[in-house]
Amino acid sequence: MATERARAETLTGLRLPHVRRLFVPPLVLLVVLVAVWWVLAIDQPVYLLPGPLLVFERFWGLTVVSGDVWQALALSMSALVAGAVLALLVGAPLGIAMGANRSVEKVFGPYVNGLYVAPVSALTPLFVWFLGIGLEPRIATVFVFSAPIIALTCFRGARDTPQTFVEVARVFGASGTQVMTKTIIPHSVPYIITALRLGLGRAVKGTVLAELVVSVTGLGELLQGYATRFDSASLMAVLIVLLLLGVILQVVVARVEVAIAPWRQAT
Repeated sequence: MATERARAETLTGLRLPHVRRLFVPPLVLLVVLVAVWWVLAIDQPVYLLPGPLLVFERFWGLTVVSGDVWQALALSMSALVAGAVLALLVGAPLGIAMGANRSVEKVFGPYVNGLYVAPVSALTPLFVWFLGIGLEPRIATVFVFSAPIIALTCFRGARDTPQTFVEVARVFGASGTQVMTKTIIPHSVPYIITALRLGLGRAVKGTVLAELVVSVTGLGELLQGYATRFDSASLMAVLIVLLLLGVILQVVVARVEVAIAPWRQAT
């Protein structure tokens, strides 16, 4: 009993400093940024730079009082989730295949790199032309935003697999499929997680772009409406919602990483 109590006290003593290092620096920086924001907004008109208290009031109104942001967020999430999942299902296997097989890279590499550098905002009207103005062009926009970065990141993970690992697997009689599933893919797990982080970030951007260009709906509709009325406080409140959405998505990715690669969390 005493041993278990001592162990619990030791673990608590180890966790508290870790929690402080994790949360205190961001909170201190947030306080500093809000203070600077408040000072800069003192002599500025509200439509140009609203103060933090006014923005928080609008944020509270959108999220708690009226709840307008939740309906808009639900519309945005439908395109975001569908496009991001499709991008992961296509981009990750394609990137790993390109990294593991140079013939696949020669065939698909130019197109993946071309989509990565292409201005997606210029491609969006084509999606509208072929897919209409419903959910499909928004999903296509999110997909094109996210899939190339996912594929290129997974490509680097597969290509950086040490050749020694592959040769040892082959010496022990592993087939091509076994080399892929037992050596290359496990080595690429950190890159896949990184690709998921980057892909979700770009998916949020693609969602907002699609809603501003394709069909004015969701969070894009709120942003455009407040910008038209020069309601900077409400506009910034919606931007805060987008920032929080990005943070939540990153937390979800971190949980997924713990589930599929617990050794990285232990490290």
